[in-house]
Amino acid sequence: MQPYFNYILSLFTLFFITVFITKNSVAQDLNQPNNATSVSEKTFVDYKPIYKKWQNNYILDKIDYTKDRTIFHFRYVSHYEQGTATYYGPGEDLAWFLKNDKNSSEIFKMIEIKNIARNGKVEIPLLNAKRPVQLITHDNDVFTCEVHFPRIPNHIKVADFIEGVGAELKTNHFNCLDVQMKTFDSQDLGSQQDMIANITDFQKQEGVTNNPIPELPETIEEPKIDERIEEEQKVDGVFAQRFLELTNELRTNGCHCGGSYFAPVDEVAWSDTVAYATKELVVNLWKTDGMTTDIGKKSTVQRLSEVGIETERAYENMSYSFTEIEQAFRGWKLTPPQCKRLMDARVKRIGAARKEKYWSMILIY
Repeated sequence: MQPYFNYILSLFTLFFITVFITKNSVAQDLNQPNNATSVSEKTFVDYKPIYKKWQNNYILDKIDYTKDRTIFHFRYVSHYEQGTATYYGPGEDLAWFLKNDKNSSEIFKMIEIKNIARNGKVEIPLLNAKRPVQLITHDNDVFTCEVHFPRIPNHIKVADFIEGVGAELKTNHFNCLDVQMKTFDSQDLGSQQDMIANITDFQKQEGVTNNPIPELPETIEEPKIDERIEEEQKVDGVFAQRFLELTNELRTNGCHCGGSYFAPVDEVAWSDTVAYATKELVVNLWKTDGMTTDIGKKSTVQRLSEVGIETERAYENMSYSFTEIEQAFRGWKLTPPQCKRLMDARVKRIGAARKEKYWSMILIY
């Protein structure tokens, strides 16, 4: 009797240990959405997202599934003549998050928001800090952005895209409910033509007249980039955001440039294309240890023309030997001619770049 009892006890102990290990292994996988065992590495795009929403004035353009991220492309039309569109950075109470519809305890926090644009022009390249960003809206302004999450595990079939924890039932929030999370072999991924048709119908429904409809990639002419800076052409989103913040802070507050006071003026927008043109300058100055805005017999305006921007007037501020963005910007602020350029009310777009000790910033009408 005793050996039989010990045998039963051993079996029970083995069963308990097995259950405990299995339970904890599953919990670990759920808390690590990038775990190779739970996330497919196949990349694809869902051009026909299926979901429910509270209001008519926003949609999901598409959902990108990259190797390590799931990216929601969000579009919103403002119907306020004097209003604000607020975007909340990661860690904010009202930041977007994804929730497994079948398991409300399984959530995925937003990593960052990229390319916040108004009417096709990027105004905030990157929001990855715990803070809100507000943009003034006018009637029929169209705002778009990319909301980045970790790659969602394949076992999640339906998810809720929620603006703020506990805000699922708030109809004034940008929520998309019951979003179908698809896989690479889903039959209803749609095509780019489907996405464009959906955006066209949506903007027509909302009475939008001032925002361009996206075109298919094959119809978009890529900017011409000098081969010498091919590896340098990428624009650092954090760098771009900080430069834009410093510029607009100066413009909206007003300042003294030398002995003259300049009243507050409108904010400007960031342009990656403009940044490419000035990147060519700093890379070449770094190579030649020079100090001029004309390189290879090309002026600032000519360099802009090569990347598709035609303008008769462009300013280019340069600086040398600074180690931080704030230092370079302060140098321009304290130099009257460059300060006046920063405060010129006619300037609408900027781009800036750095290569080690060289800094440059282009301002165009």
